[in-house]
Amino acid sequence: MAKEAWNGSRKGIKEYKMERRKNDSVPKRTILVVDDEPGFRDMLKWHLDGIGGVDVATARDGEEAMKHAVKGNIFLVITDLTMPRLNGLELLEKIKEKNPQTEVVILTGFGSVETAVHAMKKGAADFILKPFDLKAFTKMVGKILGKVQEK
Repeated sequence: MAKEAWNGSRKGIKEYKMERRKNDSVPKRTILVVDDEPGFRDMLKWHLDGIGGVDVATARDGEEAMKHAVKGNIFLVITDLTMPRLNGLELLEKIKEKNPQTEVVILTGFGSVETAVHAMKKGAADFILKPFDLKAFTKMVGKILGKVQEK
């Protein structure tokens, strides 16, 4: 599927869905949203569900996320940094150990330059401070979607 099938904007979703219909034999990929705040987690799921051609799963923390990860077909994990049981950086390391191809984006309301650099060195695709602009977020997800489809 062409990288240009979805340009990262809500406007391009129709074209992306049409391209997906042409390639129905390609299994849907899953985006996993991990956050201990139910309202934020549900808002991101709702927003990402609008993309089409992808499934969106959710998890309350890193340990629950790893249960999803072992099932496979997750191409993108969007995780909060600060969570109980297994934080975002620990989850990043475990995900990359299991499947280095899986992209991980870390979100946080309590970020520092040092933490961002550490996350990027460990393989994070992006490190985003909350609150963030949904339009820019959607564009970033679109770029990752295009990058994964090229592989």
